[in-house]
Amino acid sequence: MKRLFPLLRNTLRLLPLILVLSAASLVSEVPARPQPLILIVSSSQLPPYQQVVQGFNNSLKQRFPEALINTFFLDHDLMKTQATLLQIKTRHPDTLFTLGTKATQEMQAMFPDRPQVVTMILDGQLLEHSQQSTGVVLNFPPKVHFDWLRRLLPEAKRVCLLYNPAENAPLFAELEKAAKNSQLELYGIPVERLAQLPAALKSVSRHGDILLGLPDKTVYSSKTAKAILLSTFRNRIPFAGLSRYWVKAGALYALDWDYLDLGRQCGEMMVQILEGTAVADIAPAIPAAVRYVINMKTAEHLRLTLDPSVVQEATEVFQ
Repeated sequence: MKRLFPLLRNTLRLLPLILVLSAASLVSEVPARPQPLILIVSSSQLPPYQQVVQGFNNSLKQRFPEALINTFFLDHDLMKTQATLLQIKTRHPDTLFTLGTKATQEMQAMFPDRPQVVTMILDGQLLEHSQQSTGVVLNFPPKVHFDWLRRLLPEAKRVCLLYNPAENAPLFAELEKAAKNSQLELYGIPVERLAQLPAALKSVSRHGDILLGLPDKTVYSSKTAKAILLSTFRNRIPFAGLSRYWVKAGALYALDWDYLDLGRQCGEMMVQILEGTAVADIAPAIPAAVRYVINMKTAEHLRLTLDPSVVQEATEVFQ
């Protein structure tokens, strides 16, 4: 018994150490949290798309630095695109981030049950096709268009809009209401087929102070660009284009997007999803930041004197 007591005392002294080591062993046996796999699939490798991807990665990594991100760019070459899609199909993503209509449609079809954040699309209906999709649609509300129009061209009062009623009747109604609130008159000119475009452009030259260009598959395309740009240029009608590419080609100005900030917005949506928020609870959004580009050659031809601050604050100025 005398030998037993010293042994018991030594055991009791070691008990705290034994408990600590046992706890550490238990902790080490708990499986590590799996790293989320996110697929980025882009319809293009053009610089704006690359900037969106960069903004997305920067935003996501702040909250989920351990996330695994696989990035794929679809090619204009059909064979290369098919090879890329086959490669994507072998992945098992937790979520997806898609840029552009083609990438979005392909991923909605391939992974219908996976949450998907979408941007670089003009048609918000793409988000309605899937209960697992949300994102940032590249459309500015009518009020934003008119606020910038009044700032850039304060003397303009009558705004012409070419549109196909079958596609954009609801948008025209919204624009008409917003125009009244902005003390502007909206003059809508229906264009249901391409054959009606020449007469519609003549109507713009007679009735408009400015032509406001908004997405419309019938009116604005590679087939109609030359006719619209030439008509507005020759008749000295300011044309608010659909993007910087239209401004570079001769439109007076266009609202543009901050592509890094678009990526940031989408990254924040992805963080919400990874933290457990249902996609249905994340409403689609519009771009948070507004930029614009100007063509000064066109301004000179139109004999317009733009406010120096307007020119200075433009994202890009074509001389």
